[in-house]
Amino acid sequence: MTYVNFFLHKSMKIFRRQITAKSDIAHLEFSFEPDVVFLFVSLSYEGVEESLTEITKRYPRAIIIGGTTVGEIIGREVVDGTIALAAIHFESTKIQLFGVDLPAEADEIYATGKSFANDIDQNNLKHLFILSDVQTLSASDLLKGLSDNLKSEIGVTGGLAGRSTYIDSNFIIENGELKRNRIVALGLYGDSLQVNYNARGGWDSYGVECLVTKSSNNRILEVDGRPALDFYKSRIPSNVFNDVDNEGFKYPIKVRNEQHTNPVIRALLSVDEDEKSLIMSEEIPEGSYVRIMRGNIDRLIYGAETSAKTIIEDNDNDHQLAILISCAGRRKVMGDLVSDEIVAVMDQFPEYTKSIGFYSYGEISPFYGYKTTSLHNLTMCITTFSES
Repeated sequence: MTYVNFFLHKSMKIFRRQITAKSDIAHLEFSFEPDVVFLFVSLSYEGVEESLTEITKRYPRAIIIGGTTVGEIIGREVVDGTIALAAIHFESTKIQLFGVDLPAEADEIYATGKSFANDIDQNNLKHLFILSDVQTLSASDLLKGLSDNLKSEIGVTGGLAGRSTYIDSNFIIENGELKRNRIVALGLYGDSLQVNYNARGGWDSYGVECLVTKSSNNRILEVDGRPALDFYKSRIPSNVFNDVDNEGFKYPIKVRNEQHTNPVIRALLSVDEDEKSLIMSEEIPEGSYVRIMRGNIDRLIYGAETSAKTIIEDNDNDHQLAILISCAGRRKVMGDLVSDEIVAVMDQFPEYTKSIGFYSYGEISPFYGYKTTSLHNLTMCITTFSES
């Protein structure tokens, strides 16, 4: 189903369209000049660069940003093979785009985040919306470097571009151009802008919290002094190990440590039978406390719903635009029911709230009530925007 929507509310103007082919671009019609155009692009969409060229020609004054997805979110639907487009005009909010190349060496990623923050004009900056194709293993260090040099009152949300099973299948879009090994940040400035955000997973605890006694980068080697794989196998149904790549997502690990005093979810990517280790989506330092979690579809949907409900109940902003970024692993677990979490989220917002987003390889958001941002896995992250 092709999705078209135009929306005018107070100061913000919002237009959304689901693009299935380059020919759809010629029929984009709305009455305002956009300040920013978001493009969330399926990995299977054909003719990406030709479509980007056409969109850039139509909106030469707009900042055009986006990235690849493993599922596009538009309205109350999850679709594939398209570009989810949202054109936004702000009445008072000023915007500016910043970008920097990512380093080739992983040990330089934190410094890159710090220097990137220094390059951003932080005067009257309300919020940063970030997109990057950084590999998940390096994303936390990149965000930590960025956060360490940002003013504490500046919110940061966003996501990592979706990818297929091979490196360099994903990309981001910066000013209408396809880029790789890059991070971009849309800065939004001004007192009239209202931004709210939340992150919630909905995973259930499946065992007690244990101590990581030995690890190396993203490999957990020992838990409570015993081989990590033995620890995991003693708690998880045996059929999971027949297809860890798919079934492992149903039993992620919650991590608590000095960096994450609010625990975050980390996905299990694989296991090493010889080493008896767990290969995780992110580095798990020694001294971290971990707890196995499990996924129940109803509970995951409820977690997404609760994320939105908390935003609505705790403030009276208009929430004119909602950007939803959920995890590719959640989609894998929920299967054909994945749209139900989008419906559950949007049921919490007023009918006039317009949504767009994507399924990602990493979600970026603070927890509700906090400013320091975190990298999440297997989590629904919501950011809402409105102008007073």
